[in-house]
Amino acid sequence: MTTALHFDVGSVRVAPATVLAPMEGITDRAFRRLIRTLGGCGLTVTEFVSSDQLSRQNRRAWQMAELDADEHPVSIQIYGRDPDAMARAAAYCQGLGADIVDLNLGCPSKAVTGGCSGSALMKEPALAEAIFRAVKAAIDVPMTVKMRLGWDEGSLNAPLIAGLAEGAGASMVAVHGRTRMQMYRGVADWRGVRAVKQAVGIPVVVNGDVLTVDDALRALAESGADGVMVGRGALRDPWILRRIADRLAGRAPYAPPLEDRRAHLLRYFDILREDSHDDRRAIGRMKKVTGYFTRGLPFGADLRQTIYHSHAVDPIYAAVDAYFERLAQSGIDDGFARVHPDDETPDRATDARRLERAS
Repeated sequence: MTTALHFDVGSVRVAPATVLAPMEGITDRAFRRLIRTLGGCGLTVTEFVSSDQLSRQNRRAWQMAELDADEHPVSIQIYGRDPDAMARAAAYCQGLGADIVDLNLGCPSKAVTGGCSGSALMKEPALAEAIFRAVKAAIDVPMTVKMRLGWDEGSLNAPLIAGLAEGAGASMVAVHGRTRMQMYRGVADWRGVRAVKQAVGIPVVVNGDVLTVDDALRALAESGADGVMVGRGALRDPWILRRIADRLAGRAPYAPPLEDRRAHLLRYFDILREDSHDDRRAIGRMKKVTGYFTRGLPFGADLRQTIYHSHAVDPIYAAVDAYFERLAQSGIDDGFARVHPDDETPDRATDARRLERAS
């Protein structure tokens, strides 16, 4: 079984061998900061940024690519289909302080693939290779590529795309174990990622359906990958990267008491307010993240209903405090661990569908 403690992306060491996946509308600077404070995260990746919008100096795009001064190592992910625009955007990202520039060939959304970007580029290997070479020529920091197994079951060409990326100078590839046409349906095929690992000499990171520590260990074992990337699993359990790192190092996984869950959720609210400079904007994110953060906890639905109908920050803070007090008074101090223990095999397909609907 793979027990990697670290891997190198060019000159950048990722230790532990855990990566926070890029997630649209989720992995903004505030969320990445929260995950880093919990420990165990070897690399953070921004939500994807449009190369065209970066090239046009779009304010929202530049905000999405904004990094904390102490956020290292960090990768900025960009997407697009024009090699020149991608190269310019990559150079901008390097200038912003990115340790790594990641190219998105994995996003399955119609908004992205409709423009023939994201996972749609897996249908155009020649264009993908041209993008790889243009980006690599424009930057000095390592370049990586995130992809899926292929567009559909009839074109599982991730090994080919990974080989082209390596030949163009990529230092790592991350592979989600589904095709684009699967979206988030079914179950991620971690064994399918092994073909990519066997095709290239650069590090390979496995992604998809990693919702528990045991999922991570099985994904590593079945894929032979050098590291594991966690997306929606970090919404359900923000400590999962720390817990995976513990297991890889031979330690008992950290089990956060409920008081830690309350403290970090409220701290995240504080970060949102600081970054937003507008409580109205922060409230929307509070509602969204609270839904993820309490999923699986007893009485979580009651808290979500209360917060979803709140229109000011003070009632939201008060509702969180009251919720965790309710758990304590009920004698519950490890509710999440009891609902989703690592020694049980989860229904990964059901979890994936539920988390997709929630996102």
